[in-house]
Amino acid sequence: MGTRKGLKLRSVLIFLVTISVLLTAVIGGYFAWGMNRTSLTNGYLESNYQYAKKLTSNTSELLQIMHTNIEDIAGITAKQTISQKDLNIWFQASEHYFNAILIVNHERVVTAVSSRNQLPVVGTVLNSLASYQAVQQQKPLISQPYLGPTSKRLLVMISSPTFDSNGEYTGFVAGTIYLSDDNALNKLLSEHFYGNGSYVYVADKNGHLIFHPDKSRIYETVTTNAVINKAISGRSGAQQIMNSQEINFFAGYAYEPLTGWAIIAQTPASIIDEPLKQFIWKLIFRAIPVFIIILLIAWYVSYLLSKPLFELAAFSEEAILTPKPNRHKRPRINSYIYEVRQLNQSINNHFSLLNKEIRMDGLTGLANRKTFDWTITEWLADDIPFALILLDIDHFKSINDRYGHLTGDEVLLYTASKIRQYSRGQDFCFRYGGEEFGILVKYGTIPIALQMAERLREAVAAEASPTGSHVCISIGISRSDGKAEDAKEIIAMADKALYQSKEAGRNRTTIYEDNKKGQ
Repeated sequence: MGTRKGLKLRSVLIFLVTISVLLTAVIGGYFAWGMNRTSLTNGYLESNYQYAKKLTSNTSELLQIMHTNIEDIAGITAKQTISQKDLNIWFQASEHYFNAILIVNHERVVTAVSSRNQLPVVGTVLNSLASYQAVQQQKPLISQPYLGPTSKRLLVMISSPTFDSNGEYTGFVAGTIYLSDDNALNKLLSEHFYGNGSYVYVADKNGHLIFHPDKSRIYETVTTNAVINKAISGRSGAQQIMNSQEINFFAGYAYEPLTGWAIIAQTPASIIDEPLKQFIWKLIFRAIPVFIIILLIAWYVSYLLSKPLFELAAFSEEAILTPKPNRHKRPRINSYIYEVRQLNQSINNHFSLLNKEIRMDGLTGLANRKTFDWTITEWLADDIPFALILLDIDHFKSINDRYGHLTGDEVLLYTASKIRQYSRGQDFCFRYGGEEFGILVKYGTIPIALQMAERLREAVAAEASPTGSHVCISIGISRSDGKAEDAKEIIAMADKALYQSKEAGRNRTTIYEDNKKGQ
C-alpha cells in the first residue's frame, strides 16, 4: 500500500500566509482601533476634567473677590453711614460683578439700593430664604441659587453682616447676581462652547441646574445624573456618561467648595467617530500594498522550500539507518504535507533512538558520561587538540555517611556550579560518574589546563560547602595534541594523574607526563 500524498507545500504555504496576514491585519487593526479609541477617549476625559477643575478654581476666586467687595462695604457701615451717592459709586465699580447692591437692616428692610433697574426699591421687605439666613446666622454667606420674587429669574445673593460702633448687629450688605444676566460669573461659565458640541453646565448642591446652554432646563432637577451626584458629594474626576436624551458624553466634573456647586464640562462621545473612521481607512489603504508584497514573497519562498524539503525528507528516511547520534533539537511539526510529515516522522524516529543514549546528568545539569564519550571521540576524529581535567571530591563517602545523601547531592551541585564558573564557554563540562567530574579544555595547553584546574580547586576549597564546612577536590590532567590518539588512553592518563593526587595527600593537581607526575 503506497504512502498517501499530502497537499502541495507551495499551495499550503500561500494559503497559510494569506490567512495569517488577513487575521493579523484584522486583529492588529482591531487592537489599533481600540487603542486609538481609548487614547481619544482618555484625552477628551482628561481635557474636560482639567477644564472643569480650572473653571471651578476660577469660580471660587471670582466668588471670593465678590465677597470681599461686599465685606468692604459692610466694614464701612460700622464707621459711617453710606449715602446713596457712595453706594452708587461702589455699584459702578462692581457693576460687572453684581446686578444690584443692597443695604438691609436687621428686619430685612431694604434701606439703600443701587442697581441697574433700581429693584427692589427702598423700604421693600425681603422674604427670600437667603435674607432669612443672613439675619439669623449674622455671618458672611453665599446663598444657594433661588428664584427672585418679582423677576422669577435665578439669582445668587452674597451677603456680609453689618455692625454699629458698639458691635450691635444692624443688618447686612448684599450683592445680587442674576445667573442669566450679563455679569462676570455668567461670562466665566459661558466660555466653554465649541462647534464640536462641548459645553458646561452647573448644578447647585440640591441637584438643580443653575447654568445650562438650554435655558429651558434652568432649575430642572437632575439628581439621576451620575457625575452631578459625584460632584455635589465633594468629588472630582471624569467618566463617560449617557444624558437624559440617551446621548453619550465625555464628562469632566469638579466640586466648588464655597457654594457646593457641581461644575461639569462635557463633549459628545460621537466626536471620536470621524477620526476613528479615517484611521481605519488609512490603515486599510496602507495595508493593501504590504499584503500583496507578502503574498509574492510567500509564493517565492514556497517555491524555494518545496524542493529542498523533499530532499530532506528523503535524507531523513536514510538517516534512521545510521546509528551515529544526532544532537540537533527535535523539530515539532504537525502537518498534512507529505514532505514535512515524512521528514518529521524520520527525525522523530531518529531522535527516539538517540534519546535512549544521549542524556544530560539529571542531578547536576552537566553532560553525562555517554555524552562525554561521544564528544572526546569527535574531537579526536577532528584532530582538535585539548586537555582533559578529571577531578574527584575528596572523602565524599564520609560526607554521605555523616550528612546524608541529600546533603551529598547538594555538594555535587555546588561542585558542578564551580566547574561551570571556572570553565570557558568553548570547554565541555561533564559528570564522569559518582563524585567524579571533568572538563575537556578545547585547544587547551597544559599551562592553560593547570591554571584553570588550580583556580577551580582553590575556589572550591575557599568557600563553605552545603555541609557548612570546606570540601576539597583532587585533580588529574592529561592532554591530546590533536593527533589521532585513543580516547581510553587519554582518560587513563588523566585518571592515573588523579590517583597520584589522591596518593599524594589529596587537594592537589597532578599533570600526567610520560609516567612522571608533577604538581
